[in-house]
Amino acid sequence: MLSFSDTDSNKQNNKGPAMDIPQVQASTAARYIHSLCQLLAQAGDPVDHLLDGTGLSTEALQSPGRYVHHDALDRFLLNVEQQTREKLPGVLLGHHLNISAHGATGYAGLTTTNAGKAIEVAVRYFPLITSLVTLDLNRTGSCAQLQIIPAPGISSRTEQFILHTLLASFDVMGRFLVGNLKLEAALTCSEQKELRARLSPAIHDIVFDQPDACFSIPETQLEVPFALADQSAHERAIEQCERELKSLNNQRSLAGRLLELLTQASAPMRDQEAIAAQLGMSSRTLHRRLQSEGASFRDLVQTARMTRAKHYLMNDRFSVTETAYRLDYQDSANFTRAFRKATGMTPSEYLRQIEAKAEPQSSSASLPQ
Repeated sequence: MLSFSDTDSNKQNNKGPAMDIPQVQASTAARYIHSLCQLLAQAGDPVDHLLDGTGLSTEALQSPGRYVHHDALDRFLLNVEQQTREKLPGVLLGHHLNISAHGATGYAGLTTTNAGKAIEVAVRYFPLITSLVTLDLNRTGSCAQLQIIPAPGISSRTEQFILHTLLASFDVMGRFLVGNLKLEAALTCSEQKELRARLSPAIHDIVFDQPDACFSIPETQLEVPFALADQSAHERAIEQCERELKSLNNQRSLAGRLLELLTQASAPMRDQEAIAAQLGMSSRTLHRRLQSEGASFRDLVQTARMTRAKHYLMNDRFSVTETAYRLDYQDSANFTRAFRKATGMTPSEYLRQIEAKAEPQSSSASLPQ
């Protein structure tokens, strides 16, 4: 599901050119951002401008069923980094998330028989929390391996936030439900001494700079019975999770198809009437269905324009003027303003940053005008 944001702020700390295309599926439940804002405010940090440049509002974050796309989340995390004292916002959030914060998924995990079953619940229903990463569980040996796979286009800043939130959640919930998970973590980020200091001994070991992120937990710990296991309550929670997952998948399917059509680099930009006709519905029906998902045609067009702009500039090596023309801007100045509003930098600055990451030893290239 797309968010109500019209920004595309995947602008810093990305992993490289091949990972710079935002995906419609890469979204996170808005309630987690709202929770983090509350925690930062309680810690005495300024929060009035944390949503600047994201296209989000406090009211929207509190709306049930709302999701925030990756670029809005990444911009929010950049604001947290620049405006607050909190260096590890994922740890702060993860340590304060209770069962109710995860909705039906949380209750389904809490009322199952043991930690192993709870992780299986999390793996299946994790899209209800975020689709920025996918969880893959392997329980074939003496230790269960939970691999955390980032979605295409996710920035390293956002990936680190998700990993830290997960790790801190396992730290707290593991102690509450099991006592000591004896979890060992492999993380893709560079070593952070502060991270070790803020986690309990339940996190036995952390290794950094790994090619893939993975949590390892002894099977013996996963078989410890849950005191709050309740088969009837678990079944009801699972039924609710299935309904929510089905609804989420249905909602994403239309927005996903629409964004795919709009982001085709070889096709001209099309208006709502043309897109609706291609999808076999009226313009009014298209508007109504997108609105029910928390998305709008205007938001999708803006996201698609910035995705295509990055493709034209980076892959096709078009000039700013040619890119503006292909995206139906009146002139290059209007395009540059829109690009800067969405990404926080001009097209020339964007290309120099991407090339600096792709070829650290080479000099920054300039963009033809």
